[in-house]
Amino acid sequence: MRKIIVSEFMTLDGVMERPGELGWAFRFDRGDEGHTFKSEEVTSAGALLLGRTTYEGFADAWPSRTGEFADAMNSMPKYVVSGTLKDPTWNNTTVISLDDVAELKRRPGGDILVNGSAMLVRALARRGLVDEYRLMVYPILLGKGQRLFEEGDPETALRLVEARPVGDDGVVVLTYRPRYHTVTSADGTSIAYERIGAGPVVIVVQGAFSTRQDPLMTGIVEALATGHTVVNYDRRGRGDSGDTAPYAVQREIEDLAALVEAAGGEAMVFGGSSGGALALEAAAAGVPITKLAVFEPPYVTDPGRSLPSAEELGALVEEGRRGDAVELFLTKGAEMPPEAVAGMKGQPFWPQMEAVAHTLAYEAAVVGGGPVPERLSKVAVPTLVLAGSASTERMRTAAQAVTDRLPDARLQWLEGQAHGQVDPASMGKAVSEYFSE
Repeated sequence: MRKIIVSEFMTLDGVMERPGELGWAFRFDRGDEGHTFKSEEVTSAGALLLGRTTYEGFADAWPSRTGEFADAMNSMPKYVVSGTLKDPTWNNTTVISLDDVAELKRRPGGDILVNGSAMLVRALARRGLVDEYRLMVYPILLGKGQRLFEEGDPETALRLVEARPVGDDGVVVLTYRPRYHTVTSADGTSIAYERIGAGPVVIVVQGAFSTRQDPLMTGIVEALATGHTVVNYDRRGRGDSGDTAPYAVQREIEDLAALVEAAGGEAMVFGGSSGGALALEAAAAGVPITKLAVFEPPYVTDPGRSLPSAEELGALVEEGRRGDAVELFLTKGAEMPPEAVAGMKGQPFWPQMEAVAHTLAYEAAVVGGGPVPERLSKVAVPTLVLAGSASTERMRTAAQAVTDRLPDARLQWLEGQAHGQVDPASMGKAVSEYFSE
């Protein structure tokens, strides 16, 4: 998968260009190291991606120049995102639309470099297509002009990868990569998510105890990202997402709806375990999901069996008995032997499980205490129900019951897999193949 790298000259007050003044960056000495950095950046790139205005400026300047840097600029493939440019004059130039950029990332080749093109960069960022920012920051305040980041842009947390001073005049190259994005749900709660890959959008919904950094979910995401844009988010109350009391399943449905809206207004969705139950509830509520896949939503079809209630789990957490809430959920809800749970308490991951114990009541509210809800018959979108051949009878029966309840569903068995013991590559492959049909 090719990366899109945004590389810009910038002032300390965030200006890329001041009208009528193009030479402010050349007042400063960026030294041999700075020149080498820019040269290697261009010569190692596989393509140049530009907006129309920047393209026209480059097309006027570079064809007449010579040297290693100019030769690289003139010979590399160039893509211009424009709806009005009809006859590009710079050699090796192709005009594309913004919708074509995701496909461009999937093609083989070197990374894609973006210079200038502020409006294009903001559009790429809104779609989660920017993989890295390289900002050569100059120690000057211009006060006004074209800025790369403007008011109204979506909130995005960035991770500093490198800070490199170049030259003797205080110029610094700052390299950032997105840490996560956020979307605001209907009740004002901030929901954190990451985007990876390129192609049709798939949103993944975790089950109990998980965050977007859970190894199982990241493994599934990596498998899906070979052909899809994957949105991997922290459900409310976990990771980098916020939370708002009192909890209601409807609020989690609204979280998913906000993510779908941010992804372009519709998306495919995959949910695992109780995350699958939440995905089903969202589809039944009319969230614009185009295709759905779920793995073993943990409903109970045996009338003689019940799950821990949201009230029970919430009360334990309120009393400060987080460990007891986790134990109750695992033994009575997930059917784990008490001795196995006792052995888990001394493991390094147990405090992490206790840290999200307050969300176990959320899981109980989503799944409910009984069989597959009648309201799921409203799920009109095509649905793949996955189940492990080695899962317990309860999980296998529940998967069949979900399939029977939905009007357009099919059941697929994952050989040798079991609830809580899933190979993420196999799961991701099955979901990817279904979403690619």
